[in-house]
Amino acid sequence: MINLLIKLERDMDLDILGVIKKHYFFLSNFSLTSQLFIINLIIIIIGIISLLFFNYYFILNDKSIQINNLNLKSELNQISKYFENNAILRVPLFEDKKYRCRYFDKKNDSDFFIEENCEEKSDLNNPIELSELELDKYSAEQIIFQNYIDKKFKLRIYNDNWLEIANSDYLISSIVVEETEISNDDNNERNIINAYKNFYFNLFNKIYQNILNKKYLPTTNKLKHDIDIVSNTIRQNSIIDNTFRDKNDNIIKVLSSPISLSNKIYGVAIISYPLIEKNEQLALQSINLFNFFLILIFVMVLLFFFFLTGLVSPLKELTKITILERNKMINPKKLNYPIRHDEIGILSNQIQIMSNELKSQMNQLEKFTADVAHELKNPLTAIKASSELLLKKNISNSNKLTLIKNFNKDVNRMNKLISDISNFTRTIAEIEIEKFQLIEIDQFFYNFINDYSGNNKNIRIRYESDKIKKIVLLNEDKFLQVILNLIDNSIASSKINKKILIKSKISNKTLLEIKFYDQGKGINFKDKKKIFERFYSDRDQSREEHSGLGLSICKEIIRSFKGSIELTKSDNIDFSGACFIIKLPLKD
Repeated sequence: MINLLIKLERDMDLDILGVIKKHYFFLSNFSLTSQLFIINLIIIIIGIISLLFFNYYFILNDKSIQINNLNLKSELNQISKYFENNAILRVPLFEDKKYRCRYFDKKNDSDFFIEENCEEKSDLNNPIELSELELDKYSAEQIIFQNYIDKKFKLRIYNDNWLEIANSDYLISSIVVEETEISNDDNNERNIINAYKNFYFNLFNKIYQNILNKKYLPTTNKLKHDIDIVSNTIRQNSIIDNTFRDKNDNIIKVLSSPISLSNKIYGVAIISYPLIEKNEQLALQSINLFNFFLILIFVMVLLFFFFLTGLVSPLKELTKITILERNKMINPKKLNYPIRHDEIGILSNQIQIMSNELKSQMNQLEKFTADVAHELKNPLTAIKASSELLLKKNISNSNKLTLIKNFNKDVNRMNKLISDISNFTRTIAEIEIEKFQLIEIDQFFYNFINDYSGNNKNIRIRYESDKIKKIVLLNEDKFLQVILNLIDNSIASSKINKKILIKSKISNKTLLEIKFYDQGKGINFKDKKKIFERFYSDRDQSREEHSGLGLSICKEIIRSFKGSIELTKSDNIDFSGACFIIKLPLKD
């Protein structure tokens, strides 16, 4: 872990100095505030694109034009029938300005009576000569005025001589419209909302008309004169549906239908209207969707500030703490890590644990360096003393031989220390990077005993288990190193033909207990903690063969498995030597 942290810090320093030139566009290259802003911006852009797409889809698939066309065809058919029943009349053959007075009542229609200069009723009873049936102009105007003056379409009536006898446009222009001022009290309260709604509706309808213009304009023809339409309608004697474009490229829908009675055509009714009109209903759906989008953006902005204060600020505080702690600018006891119950709290806790572990490892490294220096100093001091004595000329040959033997023994001692120190540091480094795997402990020991090649003291190893399946998470090679180290220590302290017993059982349903018994001379129980310290050894007679690092390595390996190892008193009278107990967490 130390090497990894050093490499990471070195890379960060190189990056800051500009040595590392590769930079890629990832969100992780920005601060969390920028990341949240970019994410929200991307979501808003996607939302706008989706909003435009849905509006475009709704416009292209809008059926209101087709529905309106069908409805107007039906209404045109009704108009034709109404004119057939009410406007095909016999009219006077000569010009009689008073024949219309026959339809007025002097009392009820006094204004019309005076306007037409109608005479006494007796003068109106004189018989007049009437023509054959024809489409009456006055009746046509009355029908349009009474029934179709407020319609959205324009209605024009032509007789069988292709002459226009009635037009709704002319009748509308003769109507006097009185304007009244509406109070602004209520409108003032809704000015902003109405202005926003009107603006959106106008913008939507403009886009709506542009899109549909592009859709229908290629299929239209140049606007024809009504005479052409009348002639075609009379000739085909059926409703004709035409789509034209005027000089301003506005699309006009023109529907024409013959007015006939007893299979004889007396005229033609023509209605025309803009094919693409404002679609208020679709605009209302669009603005509702847009309002929902605005609400969503508002919620996102609130969440952005919520995360900014609840997520980014604690992380910035953590960053500040790590910088202060790395630079040793403040007493570690005064550092207040964020205390939370979410992922940030977990991160804060883990950073604090990692910081403490790193400090502990640094302290251990300093202590280890001091221990190594102390252990190497002893043989070096002896070698120096031996070399100084050898330089003296008055020393006897026997003493020279003794000094050379001591000199050689101290060199071997140093060689053993250097080798064990190298193995210790390598093992500690390997613990940090070795992969773990699930091991069934009974099968592990059965395989180990079968593969064990024996020893020079003929000490046998026996394994006992409670026959319950026990699975632990560990590195098999490192765990084997622990077992071999304990066996070597037992062999060193035992006489020939003795035994070693290994027992395993489950404790408290969550722990695996492994007891390691031998029949050696045992270990003083007051040294139960010292024996796991580096360079400690109670074997003075063979100290040059043992560096005192074996049990320290075992403790570090077991600790990496989240377990523990300690010396305990033997509970087996047949194995009264040393007894070690290893505890490991079980896995389901």
